[in-house]
Amino acid sequence: MRRSLNWLISRASRDTSSGQFIAEIDGLRFVAIVAVVLFHLNWFITSKTGRNEFDALEQLFSRGYIGVQLFFVISGFVIALPFARGHLFHGSTPQIRKFFFRRLTRLEPPYLINLLIRFAVLSLVMPESAGSLFPHLLASMGYLHNIIYGQESTVNFVAWSLEVEFQFYLLAPLITSLFLIRSKTARRSLLVVLITCFSWLAYANGSPRYYLCIFSALQYFLTGFLLLDVYLTQWSRKPALSLRWDLVSALSWSLICLLTFLGKNGELFLALPIFLAYVSAFKGRLSNRFFCQPAIYIIGGMCYTIYLYHYSLISACGRVLIKCEMLNRAPLWLVIVADSLIILPVTLLFCTVMFILIEKPCMKKDWYLTLRERFKPRVNVSG
Repeated sequence: MRRSLNWLISRASRDTSSGQFIAEIDGLRFVAIVAVVLFHLNWFITSKTGRNEFDALEQLFSRGYIGVQLFFVISGFVIALPFARGHLFHGSTPQIRKFFFRRLTRLEPPYLINLLIRFAVLSLVMPESAGSLFPHLLASMGYLHNIIYGQESTVNFVAWSLEVEFQFYLLAPLITSLFLIRSKTARRSLLVVLITCFSWLAYANGSPRYYLCIFSALQYFLTGFLLLDVYLTQWSRKPALSLRWDLVSALSWSLICLLTFLGKNGELFLALPIFLAYVSAFKGRLSNRFFCQPAIYIIGGMCYTIYLYHYSLISACGRVLIKCEMLNRAPLWLVIVADSLIILPVTLLFCTVMFILIEKPCMKKDWYLTLRERFKPRVNVSG
């Protein structure tokens, strides 16, 4: 068992193009992806069975949508990292062409393969809709579905947040020029002001199109910038651990949950507790130990593949499980727990395989050159 576990860890551990691995970041990705998966699992069960009675577990899982905002903060941290390091310490920053090309080779193949699989499955299940789905497929492949249709992709609806991320990638080289400000106080003050302004704009604007664009989420990406600023300039990437920050962690995550129950009014103030919760992941003694556990950061490292496929697997397994009459008579919390015990392992196993086969190879910078050499015709010069 230990040998099998070690093999799985070595195969499922992700590669980083920069060679720099931050376990806490992948640990935070774990929390974000678990929240999203539980949210969609809960939504599938309640929507397909028509169960609408009050249930504490259902209420908790229904707030898992916050996982998307947690991802936005992480993306702000990760994408800004090479630019911020160069600006703050007078080093080199990524060339824009290479930066965009790396995003293309790293993220596009898994994304396009997922969309094509989803399109093929939907076309088989609903043959009459294949023609009407094709324009949506093209729009989704170009990260334009949110802009053109003003709604989530009908091929894979979770792609809406990936389109927002794509818009952030386009703006990232420009926005990260904030790190050119030499004064630490002025730089962080500006970030706090911008986070506050964009939080208010998101609160004040109820347009679906605004919700599906970068400006509704910019406060979270900038929160990632603020975390990165502290990470690079104050901690020397090795902060001292303290039990006090574990208390901050518990209070921050509790406050995040509480604010989601307040709806849009609560979301206005979400950036602050998320920032404190993320700082605690680095500085809390127990929190840091949790986020740096191999099982946690390995699953977190597979979050992109899990995000792309999790709802398809929830739907496939859930359609079978909801036919169980005995289970349907049980209390709602028991239905959610029972379905979770079946669906979550299936989802993790399937996504691990897809990660190893599709996403992990794309993490190598020159994977396309290796692939081209493999299929390059060999010339026989013997004799």
